[in-house]
Amino acid sequence: MSTINDIEIVNRVLEGDRDAFAEIIKKYQNMVFRYVYYQCGNYDEAMDITQDIFITVLEALDSFRQESKFSTWLYSIMVNHCKNYKKKNSRFSMVPLKITRGEDEVDIQLHDTRENPEAKIITEDSLKIIKEEIEKLPDDFREILTLRDIEGLSYNEISDILGINLSNVKVRIHRGREYLKNRLHARGLV
Repeated sequence: MSTINDIEIVNRVLEGDRDAFAEIIKKYQNMVFRYVYYQCGNYDEAMDITQDIFITVLEALDSFRQESKFSTWLYSIMVNHCKNYKKKNSRFSMVPLKITRGEDEVDIQLHDTRENPEAKIITEDSLKIIKEEIEKLPDDFREILTLRDIEGLSYNEISDILGINLSNVKVRIHRGREYLKNRLHARGLV
């Protein structure tokens, strides 16, 4: 779906076709859930927060001015909602990045989309350490690296979402990556 389709869907919803909002949810639910999960690390909490975000989006849809891409506006709501949630729940950033269901423990898989065969295989222990270190990043670094390196957003989109200028985005991404690299180096991974 293109941005034009997003705007058409938004207009349909604003004209009273509430069922059209299901198309927005279908398109963005995985992205929102992934971001929220990386912020809180708890599957059930992430599901609840994701639902809250979509309720907020629906309720605020008439404030979307169509001056930017719909996805950028949605990301802004998502990021702000997570920040507010963290302020209310200090345990938000302390939850491990594992899903536990009964006796089973499931890791979130970080997919390497690069076409570098040498970098294709990461051991389970290495992945666990990387997740732990991402969780320990300061909020600003974890947030911006999640948007850039996990969600794949452009610098301009991140700038719009976080409300900071482009040079600050680049600096934070660079510093966040260096910080993470140093932490991984200290643990023997880099």
